[in-house]
Amino acid sequence: MDGDGLAANPLQMQPEVPPRRRPKRRQGGSGRPFPKGMSGNPMGKRPGTRNRATIIAEEMLDSATRPLLREAVDDAQGGDGVMKRFCISRILPPRRDRPVRFALPRIKSAADLNTALEAVTAAVANGELTIREAWEFSQTIDNFVRVIDASEFARQLERLEAAAARLTAQPRESDDADEP
Repeated sequence: MDGDGLAANPLQMQPEVPPRRRPKRRQGGSGRPFPKGMSGNPMGKRPGTRNRATIIAEEMLDSATRPLLREAVDDAQGGDGVMKRFCISRILPPRRDRPVRFALPRIKSAADLNTALEAVTAAVANGELTIREAWEFSQTIDNFVRVIDASEFARQLERLEAAAARLTAQPRESDDADEP
């Protein structure tokens, strides 16, 4: 054994080879055919362009649609509850937002907010609005509250700044009166 007791196995040793220098890629060379920041298609895909896999899947489904639908309807009519719900959900899709005809009282100040919320609550009680629609109206009213608060804050800040300006201007005038 050698001096430090560790023998190197010559079969496991790799010959020291200097690291290979990679040649710099030129813009437009292999692997990067376009200059940096420039796309091969700067306009992008045209609107409405569909994925090839989606098109193929839809074509396959279209060829089998009639038998599938007939089987689903037969299962639903045969008493399959899941299939009944599925068929009904396809016939009557979930209800989306609809225009609501409801006269919200005019809101000009914070005093009008109580009247507006009472009107929304009465409309829910009378069945004119759903709970969700009433919630959305209350969110609109809440936005009014925030706007009113912000405008009141701005007015009070202007008044305070004007009062502070007057107070700082008064002692100067009295100092000027004492000097002559």
